[in-house]
Parts: sequence; structure tokens; C-alpha cells
Amino acid sequence: MARGAALPPDRRLPVPQGNRNVVAKGPRTVHLGRTRRRRRSGTWQLLCAAFAASAVLYGAIVGGQIEQLFNAAVTGAERAVVAMGFGVKRVMVEGQRNATDAAITTALAAGPETLMLAFDTDAAKERLEAVPWIRHAQVMRLLPSTLQVVIEERDPYAMWQNKGHTFVVDDEGVVLAPALPQAFPELPLVVGEGAAKHAAELYEILAPYPDLKNRMLAALRVGDRRWTLKLRTGTEIMLPDGNVEMALDSLEKLQAERGVFERDIAAIDMRLLDRVTLRMRETTAAAADEVAPAGAPTSATGAVKKPGGRT
Repeated sequence: MARGAALPPDRRLPVPQGNRNVVAKGPRTVHLGRTRRRRRSGTWQLLCAAFAASAVLYGAIVGGQIEQLFNAAVTGAERAVVAMGFGVKRVMVEGQRNATDAAITTALAAGPETLMLAFDTDAAKERLEAVPWIRHAQVMRLLPSTLQVVIEERDPYAMWQNKGHTFVVDDEGVVLAPALPQAFPELPLVVGEGAAKHAAELYEILAPYPDLKNRMLAALRVGDRRWTLKLRTGTEIMLPDGNVEMALDSLEKLQAERGVFERDIAAIDMRLLDRVTLRMRETTAAAADEVAPAGAPTSATGAVKKPGGRT
């Protein structure tokens, strides 16, 4: 064998030490593993960590903080989703005429920080329908960031004046908003307790009498049981509790025959079905009664008609 050549790793070399031989072996890999003692130590640390976590959780529950922790986690998740573009950025409203933007926005209770996916459309619908002007509402989510609102508003029907205050009401007597009479000049004016609730019923009865309606300034509800119509000339027409159509037929006939609407009359009392009583103004109080004879009852209270038209 040449000098300097490497010997095979398993070749035995004679050693001058008796009869023993030394075998030369190549290097080997040694795998270092945890001893049994270290394995026990790691298990103990895991148990300690679990116990500490349980103690913290128990303390949070007993201290009433678990709900706060949960809410904080949910809020954080919602903010993350909103940041991804799922917050309310736009509101589209259809059918709005008189309801204010502020009333609709307040009822919706939605803003840029509101999560679209968690927005309760049914609750928003109920809040919108609590707005006096809004009869029906529909709320829809258009992802990712738009709320569509469709509303049906109540129609203003009359101006109701009561105890020095004026309101706009619908045909059911629902108060829609405080208002000045000049804000809705085309609406009829009703006055008194219960007038708003019964206004639609009255004007339905008055529909076949356009001449009388055009001359009216207001309708006054008396005792929440009957009406007195006040004309623009100042004449008051006292209608009965019932059979109003019959009384109006008689009034229309009286106007056609005698032109009572154009005469200087303070009041036309029609509360009795068998007669009509006229009360002249002070300037003509001495004039003779043209319809009802003196001494005849002129009202439901049993008052007696006196000469000169006064009761």
C-alpha cells in the first residue's frame, strides 16, 4: 500500500498490546433528547399556565368583566369589518316630501361606524314609522355600504287649532307637526277639542255643498259632539248633533230662496229639525224674525227665542 494512503475505516491495525486489537470507526451522529426529568418539568409548566388562565377567566366572570371583554372583542371585529368598507356610507330615501332629513336620520340611527351586516332593518322600520309624518317605511341594505329607505308619508288634511296652538293633521286626526296657518293656506281650518279626529267626516258630508264650503272660514267643534260653521262674512251656522245632511239641505234651500249667506245675519241656528232660527247682527237687531216665531225653543238646551233674535 502506498505511503500516506487512507486506511479503510474497518481495517484492523495490530497494536503491540498483548493480544487485543483496536478497531477504528468513522464518526456517527448522536441525537440529543430530553431526559425524563426535563420532560416532567415541561408538563408542570403547561399545567401552571392552564391553571393561571382558568383563574383569570374565573375572576373575570365573578367580577362581571367577561361581558366587557366579549363586547370589546366584538367591537374590535366590527371596526375591522367597517374599515374594510362595510360601514354605512350612503342613505337613499324615496317618498320624502314633508318629513325632515333630521327626523329620518335620527330614526335610522346609522352612521359611518355602523356595520352594515349587523344593522337591524326591522328595528329601523319601527323607528321610522314612529315619525309622525311617516305612515309606512321599508329599509333595505345594499352591500357594501348603502341603506335604501322607502317611505309613504301621511297626507296633510286640515289645520287644527286648539287652546291657542295650531297643528297639521291627517285625515285620521294624527298630529303631523306644529304649523302656522299660513304654511298650508289650502287646508281647511278646524277648531276645538275633537275637531281633528272628526274633520274628515265633516268634510265628506260637506262635499255635495261646494258653495257653502267655498264660503267657510273654519269649522268649530262644540262639546266634541256637533259643529258650528263660520263663514268668511262672520255668519255662524249651528248644525245639529245628527241628521246633518237634512239640515244642510234645508240651508241650501234657504239660500236659494232668500240668499241668507249675503244678508247681515250673525247666526243661523239649525239645531232643531222643524225650524231654522236667524239671529241678526247688532245693527239690525230690531228687525223682525223672518223664520222662527217668538217663543219657540231655539237650541237643545231648551232656551226660548225672544223677540229681536236673542235667546
